[in-house]
Amino acid sequence: MAQVSRAQLTVASGMTPEQYIQSLVGGGIVISNVTFSGNANQIGTFDGVNSNIGFNAGVVMAAGPIDGLLGGPADVDTGQPGSGLADNDLLAVAQSVNPQILSTSDAVILEFDFVPSSNVAAFNFVFASDEYLQWIGSVFNDVFAFFVSGPGITGPYSSPAGFPGGSANVALVPGTNTPITISTIHPTSNAAFYVQNTGSSHSMNGFTVPIPVELSVQCGETYHFKYAIADCSDTYLNTSVFLEAGSFVSDAVDVTVATVSGDSTIVEGCTDANFYFTRPEGDVADTLIINYQIGGQAIEGTDYNFLPDTIVFLPGQDSVTVNLSPVQDGLNEGFESVTISVELVNICGDTIVSEGIIYIGDGPILNITESDITVLCASDSVPLGASASGGYAPYTYTWTDMAGNPIGTGDTIYQATEENGSIDVLVTATDFCNFSGVDTVTLTQNQTLEIDTIYVGPATCEPDGFVSAIVIGETTTPDHGVYYSWLNQSGMDGPAASVWTDLPSGWYYISVEDAVCTVEDSAFVELLDPPIAALTANPLQGCAPLLVSFDYGDSQNADAYVLSFGNGTSQSSTVIEQMSQTYDGSGSNVYNVQLVVSQGANCADSTQLQILIDICGCTDPNALNFDPLATANDGSCIYPVPPEPIVSAPNVFTPNNDTDDTNELFELDTENLQELQLIVFNRWGNIVFNETSVDPDNDNPAWNGEIDNSGKDAEEGVYFYKYIAVGLEDQFTDTPAPVVEGHGFLHLLRK
Repeated sequence: MAQVSRAQLTVASGMTPEQYIQSLVGGGIVISNVTFSGNANQIGTFDGVNSNIGFNAGVVMAAGPIDGLLGGPADVDTGQPGSGLADNDLLAVAQSVNPQILSTSDAVILEFDFVPSSNVAAFNFVFASDEYLQWIGSVFNDVFAFFVSGPGITGPYSSPAGFPGGSANVALVPGTNTPITISTIHPTSNAAFYVQNTGSSHSMNGFTVPIPVELSVQCGETYHFKYAIADCSDTYLNTSVFLEAGSFVSDAVDVTVATVSGDSTIVEGCTDANFYFTRPEGDVADTLIINYQIGGQAIEGTDYNFLPDTIVFLPGQDSVTVNLSPVQDGLNEGFESVTISVELVNICGDTIVSEGIIYIGDGPILNITESDITVLCASDSVPLGASASGGYAPYTYTWTDMAGNPIGTGDTIYQATEENGSIDVLVTATDFCNFSGVDTVTLTQNQTLEIDTIYVGPATCEPDGFVSAIVIGETTTPDHGVYYSWLNQSGMDGPAASVWTDLPSGWYYISVEDAVCTVEDSAFVELLDPPIAALTANPLQGCAPLLVSFDYGDSQNADAYVLSFGNGTSQSSTVIEQMSQTYDGSGSNVYNVQLVVSQGANCADSTQLQILIDICGCTDPNALNFDPLATANDGSCIYPVPPEPIVSAPNVFTPNNDTDDTNELFELDTENLQELQLIVFNRWGNIVFNETSVDPDNDNPAWNGEIDNSGKDAEEGVYFYKYIAVGLEDQFTDTPAPVVEGHGFLHLLRK
């Protein structure tokens, strides 16, 4: 059987037509005369447990290959032709929805005869199509139908010989006589039955909810059934019908068993089981009372709970559950059976017996096999093992110390000891039914070799430290003595002796081996009071000449100090004192100062800092004394000073329009102004002229001898004037522009 899976949907092909039908049939249905038409790749079984189809399993038929159903909605089946087979009955169904559909192709048809055991036969299906939603109402609506013929059924569609009433299509929108297509079930028509595919379990754009079909039939009579699906008008895009496994039924009361283990066995004190009673399909309108028989080796009320004598199906109730709970009695009885059987005479007059059997097993006694362990050396990691028997496999193992702290799981753990003596470890074995047993495992250490003491001598700045190990309890043989090995923190080997001398500060590791064990230890050689250099300076930067004071008073553990000033000079001292240096910047503008402090001949520490000398001057290019080499502005910039404003005035003018056109206007002579206001008064203080100019050089205020420019001449005589002159601004500084005010008198003559 070929199987293909993608995402959550799995499909398989390769079964016989009879096998496909038998997978659909449940109780009360007898099948015969199975036929199939179409390509074998258009039919198969499906596993929909993790899909959004709505059925766990069943048979799927498609207008194209069924592997085109795999993937998500984005995986478009661009059209793989099927059988090419046409079907007139399917064409008639399609035309009843859209008369413009003219042809069918790629039909796949599964037909069979069946005999029901009751007056109802039922099954469940889901219709799906990749034509949703784009082709709703078009001539490309693929078609499917379920054609039924037999006693009491008439219809317009063809039927085999022996079924003269024709056949009827029962693939209808629930509660209507309308065939199901993408044009009759979609988001705006019968939307309650439509599902838009937003998942990834299959490639169909849309599909229906699970739809039940219930047929009114006559018990014991033969009926003919035809599953059929085909393309309409083209072979593009796929359409399919999913038929639920075991849903084609016409049965009596059915008894099934469900246990935790998945088979028919349960365990005292561990698991319960359920008997499921299911009434016949289509027989849900009335109350149904069922008497059943209890048998088997187990005793009701002793080995399990008392069960009710009868089962009552209320109207509308399809199933009833009876729980069986075994009693833990501690007796070794082996497996004991409980049997429930139901006899029911159907409307055909047949006696149908349905039976369920459950086996009750004893609660277990768990035994644990383990062994105690003796070790000679510390830190030896040895396996501790346990094996359980009795109970119900599989077993789980939990290891704890005597205080209940967990230390491992599994049938084997590795455990080490750190000191001589015995420790106990608890192991608990638990079986499938959660029955458990506990045992103790003892681990004993009997080591004699021991590093009793490690002596450490600290190092100074000279490598003069040492480590020395003292061992006790060594075990030797003629062929094996006591061996020492040292290692420093850099991985370098030391002497094969108990003492290592002339050492710098650091960690040292020793391993001692006798004829039985190896022990290890470590020690740290400290460095006593290393010198530490510390240096500060004030200031760190400035203009030359720069006097800098140096302070190294925070230095530690030194007996000699050398300060190099970075200008070729240095100063030494054996005590902490203040030092200073003047930098003129003649050689460089950066001086690297270094302090070296030492203790003895070979122990020293150093630190550095920088002194920066600035080139000071005027850094403003607008200044008269701009210095392009300067790196720091010293405030010496000198800027051009704008000229002083100058204002002068005549004392007489003759606005008489004489021929020489001389002295016709009274105006001020000015220089270096950006604004000028001129005001003229008569001898009674009245203003006869007032004018302001912001461009005196080109538009100097001038009085023409008229009163306020009215065209009326002022009288001859003495007049007084006042001016307010604003000088030029200083563009390089924030100095406000100078303001000059003045006044005087003038004579107006008209001769």
